[in-house]
Amino acid sequence: MLENTFIHLPNFGPRRERKLWRRGVLSWDDFLAQFGESPFHHAQCSHISASKSALSRCDGGYFAPILPSDETWRALPHFPRTAYLDIETTGLAPATDYVTVIGVFDGVKTHSYVHGQNLDDFIRDIRGYDMVVTFNGSVFDLPFIRKHMDAKLPKLHVDLRFLLAGLGVRGGLKKIEQQFEMEREGDLRGMNGYDAVLLWQKYKKTNDARALDKLVRYNAADISNLKALAEWAYKAKRKLTGFDDF
Repeated sequence: MLENTFIHLPNFGPRRERKLWRRGVLSWDDFLAQFGESPFHHAQCSHISASKSALSRCDGGYFAPILPSDETWRALPHFPRTAYLDIETTGLAPATDYVTVIGVFDGVKTHSYVHGQNLDDFIRDIRGYDMVVTFNGSVFDLPFIRKHMDAKLPKLHVDLRFLLAGLGVRGGLKKIEQQFEMEREGDLRGMNGYDAVLLWQKYKKTNDARALDKLVRYNAADISNLKALAEWAYKAKRKLTGFDDF
């Protein structure tokens, strides 16, 4: 519902946005049609025209600094080049630990990047995305990547941990998956982040390909349900805005 959004305009909030919807101004085109000739709305119309242009270019970076951080979910359906991303590391401290695996689900296929093999390919590939979706990525994944890699991450970001929490769905990713009856492969059930660290240590110590394979599959499982969770959250948040009532 990005094209129905006005809270990215200066001095606009949810109440003022809803007032516009109530008056029948439901989209950017509606706003330009009604206020385009008004000198009092020149700045707002300029912002909307720039927004229309950015959206037509799939320029997610334009919206990143002007959408409130808890409202970036509105952009979800508009950017098909979205990276659903998760990382594995050797530990929790960016200063001393490092990234072992990065998984990216592009909506169709999962891409895995492994330290010592093809991790540098991530730096190239991530440039092809307009938006990134993570679970707790604003706290962990993205700062870790920025610390250790010269990667140009998409500026537009949806962190599902906080988006879902705002809808009353709290807990870690695996707990939330259980609430939504999302199943993982048998040998991955019950695994956690510390198990992922141990798998990497085993791989590095013994060159056990099975340990690496399981680690990569565990990482892929962490991103496999992000798209479905994002779609559910989008619908729930859209309903809460009240837009569809108008």
